[in-house]
Amino acid sequence: MQFVTEPHRISAIDDNGKWVGDISFPPVAGYPDRVVAEGRGHGLAAELTKRFVDYAHERHLTVKLMCPYVKAAFRDHPEYQDLLLPEDRFNQ
Repeated sequence: MQFVTEPHRISAIDDNGKWVGDISFPPVAGYPDRVVAEGRGHGLAAELTKRFVDYAHERHLTVKLMCPYVKAAFRDHPEYQDLLLPEDRFNQ
């Protein structure tokens, strides 16, 4: 699996060069993960979300969550909270 980081998107490409999923993020938003059906259930959405978090941390971004999956990941990972505006943070 290869991950390609572009401005405002991280894509997953399988070993055959086929696009299998991505997470897009306009300047301050965590938009939905998209994963092809055969890629589901293998941790791909979690890996895309983690790479998005790393990207946002490296660039000192503030994010607004738009995707239910990414929202759940942020709720489950207190270490991600600093990327959110105070009013968007989850109570732990």
